[in-house]
Amino acid sequence: MGTKSSVTLGLDIGGTKLKGIALKGRTQILKEISIPSRANEGPNEVRSAIKDAIKLFQEAEIPFSSIGIGCAGSVDHHRGVVRNSPNFADWKNIPLKDWVELDFNVPVSVENDAKCAVFAEWKVGAGEGHKNVVLLTLGTGIGGGLILDGRLFRGATGTAGELGHFSIHTEGLPCPCGNRGCFERYCSATAVKNQANGISPKDVFSKAGIVPEYKKIIDEFIYNFQIALVGIANVFDPEIILLGGAVTDGLSIYLEEISHHVKTHAFPAVGEKVTIKTTQFKNLSGSLGAAHLALELLQ
Repeated sequence: MGTKSSVTLGLDIGGTKLKGIALKGRTQILKEISIPSRANEGPNEVRSAIKDAIKLFQEAEIPFSSIGIGCAGSVDHHRGVVRNSPNFADWKNIPLKDWVELDFNVPVSVENDAKCAVFAEWKVGAGEGHKNVVLLTLGTGIGGGLILDGRLFRGATGTAGELGHFSIHTEGLPCPCGNRGCFERYCSATAVKNQANGISPKDVFSKAGIVPEYKKIIDEFIYNFQIALVGIANVFDPEIILLGGAVTDGLSIYLEEISHHVKTHAFPAVGEKVTIKTTQFKNLSGSLGAAHLALELLQ
């Protein structure tokens, strides 16, 4: 598979699913796949899942010349190492780039999954044409990606944008990251599922109008979500805040209410400027951005 091709693979490794695309050019998606990520079984199982995913593209006879990977957690993109990932089992300094280059003999780039998502939306999606974009991915946890002054913002250690670990209640629920009251303890798919005794967030959102217990869960969700968004808007002063991930579908009917709250409670100049909307590419943002970052970094 080392032959030169204009196709890049983009993989998005989440807490439950591994999604992948074969991308030709900037926007032509030749194939999409989705398989279990096996993230709760440890790093070697995820390595096996990556092999299984890429074999699906090989079986479809799609040649590729590079692979971009987005992965939840703290990522050193220069070395392609995942330092840790709170929602993954036993991840500590995993050399993901080296592993996949060894397995498939093509150049590989590795970046945090939400950074990949914001990169895709900024390049070819809902954030195109803006210089300051914040993206939140609401899934197993909550990820964040930042475009500030027209570039992907990584911070001193590559960890900038971990907005799921922005504390909204200082004495709140304990988080696997070691902090308390993290945003994702209240507004991720996991948080909703925990409060609803294992019922899926999709069901909780869709039945909130008829099940009083679910309505209470969603009311608290919206309350906490608005606290976080006002803080995020005030800190980063973005033109647009994009919402993606599995929870966003249920959240979309509350978007007008959330936007009104943020516009009313943020600093006046910030509130007047900011727009809140859902991502254009939905669950494909991460894998599409991983492919775009691979194109930018490797070719």
